[in-house]
Amino acid sequence: MASQIRNQNSVVAMLKDLQQEPYKYDFYQFVRLIECMYPDKQRFGYSVKPSDDAIRMGQLPFLQFAPAAIATFEANADYPAALKVFFFGLFGPNGPLPIHLTEFARNRSNIARDPTLAEFADLFHHRLLSLFYRAWADKEPTVQLDRPQNDRFSFYVGSLLGIAERSQQQRDGISDHAKLHFAIHMGGSTKHASGLIAILHAYFQVPIAVEEFVGEWLTIPKDSLCYLNTDQQTGQLGVSATAGKRSWQCMHKFRIVAGPLDLQQFESLLPNGEKITAFSDLVKNYIGFEFKWDLNLVLKKNEVPTARLGKDSWLGWNSWLAIKNRTNDARDMFIDLEKNL
Repeated sequence: MASQIRNQNSVVAMLKDLQQEPYKYDFYQFVRLIECMYPDKQRFGYSVKPSDDAIRMGQLPFLQFAPAAIATFEANADYPAALKVFFFGLFGPNGPLPIHLTEFARNRSNIARDPTLAEFADLFHHRLLSLFYRAWADKEPTVQLDRPQNDRFSFYVGSLLGIAERSQQQRDGISDHAKLHFAIHMGGSTKHASGLIAILHAYFQVPIAVEEFVGEWLTIPKDSLCYLNTDQQTGQLGVSATAGKRSWQCMHKFRIVAGPLDLQQFESLLPNGEKITAFSDLVKNYIGFEFKWDLNLVLKKNEVPTARLGKDSWLGWNSWLAIKNRTNDARDMFIDLEKNL
């Protein structure tokens, strides 16, 4: 209830300022503010009837060159608010009508108090100004975000990442806007280490490095083991013959090194930390499931805690034996997220 009152008060204050000093606003800025004040109304240029719009727009008959974009703005409870502009319309020195018609419309409005001609022209001005504004607004990503449910640029950029449709959004711990922000990396056909470093560093604000070609032992499936005098496909010397049940390979795995970190950052990326799920989701969004990887957390030497009885510490995760005059950062934390998440 309090937030509604504050919002109402801010709208009233803004409308008052728009009426008192309309000339200090740009036309696009002015109409955008009006759209934000009335989110229940149709966006200008998309409405079917003028009554669907928040305000009525028109041109003030004026014989001089436009001194500003906005002429007047009047808001009254008895009739729709009206915005009058200088720069665009049928009248004035830059308008298509003969100048004497501008003078006639001005005299009828100001002297005879008969604005019939000007208001008739405003029937066309309202629609033309609405389309004029819409042509600008539809190409501005920030303006589209004023109403996220109708954001066209999220659909355009999301199509590069495979998250354009509603059914493809909000599927993990990373917000869709964060994915759109990294579209230049995630939407590329080539996934490289520098792209992954840029994404993780920008999102988590910690130093990131990538070690490529990290080796490990892979278990050979039984049907691929080498048996003497059984299968020529698995027993060709120098081609497919192997000795043992495991093979050392380094083409399928890499390591992400995060740090040096302070203790709070370090604990947030442990398997029970608050950021580790987002970390894992972000990496999977970038590389998919083709490669295997693990995480090496590096803790600053002056942040290394000492294990003590009764202290809230996790054995093997954030506790070390006391070492006097530690000279190096702690680099012995390796986490296989496939096993620990």
